[in-house]
Amino acid sequence: MSDNKNNVLNEGISDIESAVVSNVKSDVVSNAVNTVDMLALLKQWQLNQQIRPIDFHFAKFMAQLGADNLMQLASALVSQQLGGGHICLPIDKIGNLFHQHCLQLGLDSQAESERLQISCIFHEPQQTHAVLNESLCCGDDAPLRLQYNALFMARYAEFEQLISDKLLQPIAVQVSDESKEYLELLFKPQYQYLWQAWQNDTTQSVQILCEKYLDVINNAAVDWPSVQAVFNNTTSADELAPLASMITNNVRCDWQKISAALALTSARCVISGGPGTGKTTTVVKLLALLLHSQPDLIIKMVAPTGKAAARLTESITNALTDLSLDKVVAQHIPTDASTIHRLLGVRNNSAHFRHNEHNKLVLDLLLVDEASMVDLPLMAKLLSALPDHARLILLGDKDQLASVEAGAVLGDICSFIESGYSQQKAQQLVDLTGFDCLLDQAKHTQVSMSDNLCLLQKSYRFDQFSGIGYLASAINKGGVTAAKLAALCAKYDDLSHYLNDAESEVTFEQLVIDGYGPYLSDLPVINEDNRERAKQLLQQFNDFKILCATREQEWGVDNLNHRCEKILQKAGLLARRFDQTQTWYIGRPVMVTENSYHLGLFNGDIGLCLQDLTGQLRVYFVMPDGSVADFQPSRLPANQTVFAMTVHKSQGSEFKHTLLALPDYALPVMNRELIYTGITRAKKQLTLIADLSLVASSVRNRASRNSRLTERLTLH
Repeated sequence: MSDNKNNVLNEGISDIESAVVSNVKSDVVSNAVNTVDMLALLKQWQLNQQIRPIDFHFAKFMAQLGADNLMQLASALVSQQLGGGHICLPIDKIGNLFHQHCLQLGLDSQAESERLQISCIFHEPQQTHAVLNESLCCGDDAPLRLQYNALFMARYAEFEQLISDKLLQPIAVQVSDESKEYLELLFKPQYQYLWQAWQNDTTQSVQILCEKYLDVINNAAVDWPSVQAVFNNTTSADELAPLASMITNNVRCDWQKISAALALTSARCVISGGPGTGKTTTVVKLLALLLHSQPDLIIKMVAPTGKAAARLTESITNALTDLSLDKVVAQHIPTDASTIHRLLGVRNNSAHFRHNEHNKLVLDLLLVDEASMVDLPLMAKLLSALPDHARLILLGDKDQLASVEAGAVLGDICSFIESGYSQQKAQQLVDLTGFDCLLDQAKHTQVSMSDNLCLLQKSYRFDQFSGIGYLASAINKGGVTAAKLAALCAKYDDLSHYLNDAESEVTFEQLVIDGYGPYLSDLPVINEDNRERAKQLLQQFNDFKILCATREQEWGVDNLNHRCEKILQKAGLLARRFDQTQTWYIGRPVMVTENSYHLGLFNGDIGLCLQDLTGQLRVYFVMPDGSVADFQPSRLPANQTVFAMTVHKSQGSEFKHTLLALPDYALPVMNRELIYTGITRAKKQLTLIADLSLVASSVRNRASRNSRLTERLTLH
């Protein structure tokens, strides 16, 4: 294809199409055929808003390259699936999707398929596969790839394969005896917590306390009467030391220690865990473990958003303060995290980064936090820039919402997490940790990826008997009923529930006033002497947050933000005139919705609009290093009012009191992952405004994204 032809196509088609043009065989265009019937049908779908214009134009582009009716249909559906977050189009779904689209137009899908000579999509998947596979538009040098019985955009098939290859890349790792000793030191039992719990209530079961604080496994062979005697005769935490010989590692199972041992023995390590399972604490300890044996290790920490990077920086800093680490080792642990985009080096007006497979990153270990939010293309570009010798640690919650863009990389990787370790890996971990229970769980697995995974299973934020923790667990397991949800909300003090109907208006108003009143009750004028007051106000504001499933609709972000403003104004807490001329007002909370590298503000950052000594409005933000920065409202990147935010935007954040307001009718976005993510943003109190029957039915709806990363990792 000539350069001029390429330029014309690049100007007239989308990024998706232009990305594949360069792969098209030079002789394909000459084979173009005039098959207008399928394009006419696809145009009807587009006009009826069943597919996007980009989907139709991609099919039209493929027709110009010689695609027959079946390939045109598949091309439009591949593009549509990609827009819905799916990586590929499974061949066996073509017939169902065709039927659905025809049904919306009142057409007989069977008759249409026969007219267009594509009836094989309903009855003969092998023939469908064969026809697509023989197309000149599908192959190694073509726009589409047919792999694992699914059709891919070429670059997305390459992204998946690259990720698979990088994750399973064999890298030799040596573990010294000193590392084993330091691992034991880092994760030695903390008897002071056990002692404090015992002092708070000496009537508690000693066995239950030890199971909770010393990670004693169920039905362990422990001499509990002797353990009880130690407790009965002790007056301080130090006097619990004899427990070390009574409760040894072979009756314990600390998954934080296991994950650190895994990171020590594997160059590729994926650690998943729900809120409060101690992911950050574990990371600090495992970084200390690695730096202990290699002090000159170059470590970089990244997260997918500026907000998540700031939270990682804050969490690492706090953990270093709380943990008693060797000072020499601690000073080498990095505290600054950046966004993935900043690490890779953004190029203006380009989808490519400065660092890539030809210009690798300079690092020895890369830690990626909130990995569930990283989409497939970005993960592929990040891993392509990873040096061949470098270690990789992915950290996240496999049960949270997947990335906004295409793919569910962490979820796909963690599909092996229940497979268990191989006998060899289990023995290696037992030798390091002393936890014999790992051998009982070992399996003769043939999937090497499972040896790189660890699931943190104990929540330190939610007690096992707390309402939030119990509700999150019930939601995650599925199968809850409206009656069970109502019973949980009635039983636990940290849970409350209201219907989202007209009668809840008064309750909602009071919740908004109680939640946001504290930070609005006394808004000072900010100057250089009291900038810390702005930080305190932001902390107060973030103690309470309203989360929504959508931006639109009655219980969506836009409407609830407007309602909050009116409620707070009526209560005398906001002095805002509601007209077209006053967007900014004292006390307005805003969320940045796009990255601004020169200002140091990133998508998800939250600031408060306050008044300075000159009477001017300034917007104050707490920066990753803890300092306070302020900007004129007009200088800010795109932003929005943020009394309420979507659950998607809340990922990586936590609030003392979370109000989760859900729609009163079914929507596609209402699924188990969204509800679980919303619930687990709450630290101390959760208020649910929803129809519990709808919540129960939504929990049965699992988010699913078509991909073949799991197959690639299995069959590698």
